[in-house]
Amino acid sequence: MFFRRGSGEFMDYAKLINTVRGIACVVSLRKSASAAGDMITIAAANNNYLASVGKSEEEFAPNRPYSYYIAADPNFESLVNNCISEKKIAHQYVNAGLYKAWLDIYMIPLEDDEEGNGYCLFTYEMTAGSDSDRMVVISPTTAYQVLKTCIKLRENDDFKATLDSIVKDIRKQCESDGCSIILTDNRRRKIDMLCFDSIDGFRPIEDDVFFKPEFYRIVENWKNVMAGSNCYIITNEEELKAVEAKDEKWYSSLVYSGVRTLVLYPLRVGENNYGYIFVTNFNVEKTSLIREVMELNSFILSAEVENYRMHSILEEMSKTDMLTGVLNRNAMNQRMSELRDRRDSVRSIGLIIADVNGLKAVNDTLGHLAGDEIIKKTAIRIRLVFEGREIYRAGGDEFVILVTDVNKSDFESLVKQLAFFAVIPGEPSFSIGSCYDDTDLGIRQILHHADTEMYRNKEEYYRLHPREAR
Repeated sequence: MFFRRGSGEFMDYAKLINTVRGIACVVSLRKSASAAGDMITIAAANNNYLASVGKSEEEFAPNRPYSYYIAADPNFESLVNNCISEKKIAHQYVNAGLYKAWLDIYMIPLEDDEEGNGYCLFTYEMTAGSDSDRMVVISPTTAYQVLKTCIKLRENDDFKATLDSIVKDIRKQCESDGCSIILTDNRRRKIDMLCFDSIDGFRPIEDDVFFKPEFYRIVENWKNVMAGSNCYIITNEEELKAVEAKDEKWYSSLVYSGVRTLVLYPLRVGENNYGYIFVTNFNVEKTSLIREVMELNSFILSAEVENYRMHSILEEMSKTDMLTGVLNRNAMNQRMSELRDRRDSVRSIGLIIADVNGLKAVNDTLGHLAGDEIIKKTAIRIRLVFEGREIYRAGGDEFVILVTDVNKSDFESLVKQLAFFAVIPGEPSFSIGSCYDDTDLGIRQILHHADTEMYRNKEEYYRLHPREAR
């Protein structure tokens, strides 16, 4: 494989590659490829490279598409294109999830052949874990940006505010329209937007695509679309169009949202992807720098955000009733203390107490598992009426529902709906009591009034159903 170097001289790339002791191959960008997938090929490879991709010397043939040797990877293709077209050395130190290893990658541009096909030398070292010495081989601009991230994470106790500031810095560094960190809640199958910054101050609201169930399904498939790559980058219309073949719904959402370019990195600890950081509509002339900034920031933020996420999960568990999924007594006591100390924080308070009827009789005759089922069914019925409101399991068979900042007629309408579910034949029944106040009545008095009414209604229920009386 000889290529003209000028003055009648030729370069033998096949011979060249065998002088490289490490893992190496010559990558070709074919000018006259009939299909997009055939444009990037492996023109020559040494035995170390073939062994690293699980191929034998007999299986190698010059200028086979690179995807014969490794999985198709838009990140790899972008590196090749940039290295060959810009005639600049490219370097990346990346977490390659597909290989469960870190790769220290170099691409060095080589001379084109007489037909205009471009070439570069591709070589890398593979390590099982990250190497801090390799990570710091970065540009001064990237070093400054990453140092700012590290300092901000240590100097501010408000983690959420710190992340807001960091994504703003990243967005400005990338000269992009927007930057965001999202978390995937696999238990509830929804997306949590941890932070977001945009050039025009726009912030997504509840009706936006980010918070809809279909967007979770799109994000759920990103791991498959990335196919083991450490990132996904779109720099032009052709690359954007290529998304359509991989995930039509994601492509449609990108077009609908006006996304023309994208850099997407996963947040992960070990093999667990729990979120993503991405920028949209960035300055493509700075792609190499942006890739470097995003790679290191995603590495640093992965552990920090995971700690925050786990802390949030544990905090939620401490406030959640494990049987029903509603808030527990600990959360209720905290909320009542807040309302006792700051009654003026809400315009009005509506409070309902719902107490399951005949639970003791069920526990005594059918056992506590049957009683637990009744409690769970009661919680489901309460949620049908008060979804999104504050629902607490205050005790074994008692629930408290808090409704703030609504007018009296709306509150009474909700109470009537709950009263309907309380007496459905053949289903668990419960007695309710309520109190509404839009003056300055204290929360303890409101609780007392609701509790008194609930017990009055329960006494009437047991008068009509004496066999269920406790």
